[in-house]
Amino acid sequence: MSSLAPASLDSNVLAVRLRELAGEERNVQADFLLHLDEFERRRAFVEAGHASLWAYCLKVLHLREGAAGRRIQAMRVLRRFPSLEAPLRDGRVCLSTVGLLGPVLTEENVDDLLARAAYRTRAEVEHLVASIHARTAPRAGIRKLPEREPAKASAALPLTAQDTGGERAEPPDGAAAAPVPDARSTSPATREVASDRPRRRPETMAVTESHWSLRVTVDRACKEDLETLRCLLSHKLPDGDLGAVLHEAIRCAIEKHGKRKGAVAPERKTKRPESTAAASPEATSTIPAIVRRAVWKRDGGRCAWVGPDGCLCNSRWKLELDHIRPAALGGPSTIDNLRLACRAHNLLHAERTFGREHMERFRRHAGDGPTPLKRSGGAAPRPAMQLGMWGP
Repeated sequence: MSSLAPASLDSNVLAVRLRELAGEERNVQADFLLHLDEFERRRAFVEAGHASLWAYCLKVLHLREGAAGRRIQAMRVLRRFPSLEAPLRDGRVCLSTVGLLGPVLTEENVDDLLARAAYRTRAEVEHLVASIHARTAPRAGIRKLPEREPAKASAALPLTAQDTGGERAEPPDGAAAAPVPDARSTSPATREVASDRPRRRPETMAVTESHWSLRVTVDRACKEDLETLRCLLSHKLPDGDLGAVLHEAIRCAIEKHGKRKGAVAPERKTKRPESTAAASPEATSTIPAIVRRAVWKRDGGRCAWVGPDGCLCNSRWKLELDHIRPAALGGPSTIDNLRLACRAHNLLHAERTFGREHMERFRRHAGDGPTPLKRSGGAAPRPAMQLGMWGP
């Protein structure tokens, strides 16, 4: 690598050097994606103390949300279509192009679409993708509105009943919020008129025959409550779709207030015979509600896993109650023997206790993460590394 300062180079030499550096950058980028792929296949981010590859990229690799999202998305597309490696190295496609093409690529059209998307701008690739798969509605998302006087900062929540895809752990790019005049860029007279203007009313716009897009402005407390509910429903709604989360909240509210108003009939509860309840194995294995609440309060509603570098996982997504001494080995369901764990670290603890091969048979959902044995072609599992501990 040249040690000469750019200012000392002739323009022709500088141009040659720029082309060389661009090629080196693309090669490093492709190598990064290949290493990231193997890192995710091994689920090494879990052993490092992080609930997801997304969290590892942000906290350890110090990538920003957009950069991490583009690389993870491109890596997974490259995993499906290894032939993308050469175009990435020679500059025919970039990370953004690979991410845009990912949802529409198939084994049959990959060569044709790569040829049509080569050296194209983002707008041209988006038009190419739209010609294959039309996008009918904006994705669900939350966007902070600029401050306006005298009201406090608020957040616009554009929602759709149907998400168009993409990874949950990546920030959704929802529709643009309603334009609001910025107090710093307007005159006092304009700000006075703007403050007297009534707040924009919520909008419900039909986007298909059976789906609508909802736009509503909420305050900070409502936004935080919505995020909390989203995390609590992460097992039931793993994609975190805002439309589905709102629907669940609305259903619960209708059931609660409908019973109070008499609009909803209460469910008839059947009383179990005492003999059956006593003989049921669930009577001894069920964790009492008071214990669940105590463990949740003690761990702060977050995963208690601590990585080898002292990094606390702190994930709120797909939290589960984990027995320190497993219930299968006689561990009691007590406060001292329970802790909160995200699904990734709960699985890691189970793999270290019972073995990875044994736990492979209990992987219920493909969306829980890559299966090491299947993804590695059936190779023997690596020994579980005792790399972490549990926080208090």
